[in-house]
Amino acid sequence: MNSRLPGFDAKLFGAIGAGAKVYELSHAMAPSMPVYHQHIPYSLALHRRHGDPHPKKREDGSSFANEVIVTSGHSGTHIDALGHFSRNGCLHGGIKVSEVETRDGYRELNAADIPPIIQPAVVLDVAVARGVDCLGPAEQISVADMERALALSGSEIKAGDAVLIRTGWSKYWTDGETFIGRRGGMPGPGEEAARWLIARGATLVGSDTPGFECLPTPGVSVHAIMLVDEGIHIMENLNLDEIASLRRPRVLFIALPLRLSGSTGSPIRPVAIA
Repeated sequence: MNSRLPGFDAKLFGAIGAGAKVYELSHAMAPSMPVYHQHIPYSLALHRRHGDPHPKKREDGSSFANEVIVTSGHSGTHIDALGHFSRNGCLHGGIKVSEVETRDGYRELNAADIPPIIQPAVVLDVAVARGVDCLGPAEQISVADMERALALSGSEIKAGDAVLIRTGWSKYWTDGETFIGRRGGMPGPGEEAARWLIARGATLVGSDTPGFECLPTPGVSVHAIMLVDEGIHIMENLNLDEIASLRRPRVLFIALPLRLSGSTGSPIRPVAIA
């Protein structure tokens, strides 16, 4: 499996107060949603409709409907499998792409290898720490930004934490061209901020943009650092506005990737309990 995600710890549930609530951290998937231009669009069409003829007439008047869904593993709110990025022909752990890449996807480091995610998380509201409602296109998040956001939350990053970064970019969810970076790029952490997260023991990272890192990339690929070098999964297109506004030092983060064998990513429905 090779990821750095921590295993399940039942003590996490004991730390949740009686008044805790569940907060949605995803965007609903719909054909109108913005999809990063490197991935295929999401579409849904009805395959069978209520009232369509069936092989055998149903005497009770009941009927069923179903649909056909076409999507990338990187559409909507999703998680990157470790096989999503390579460096010099190798995936995480030195696995050669040529040895695991098949017509049906990747035999190793695919989305089916990602375990259920149940772990503590720290929410870093970089936008508010900067004094803005949203960072600008191609605006790089620095270590100083991270430190200010961490101080704002009144928390600390502990080994095994997930770190969720709010840039405010969700405000453009209904403005697809801006959201996917076609109007100057998108904000995100640069190399120094990424290494700062790694040094503090983060085992899972995510943000409210479709690219996580600052794009266009001003230096080396943060995706390659996280996925290939460190075995740290990346989540994108999170909806963090509500949970960030609570200013909780820590939350319990839960996300269940689909077991998509061979896939380089998977849609998820993440929630925070706080």
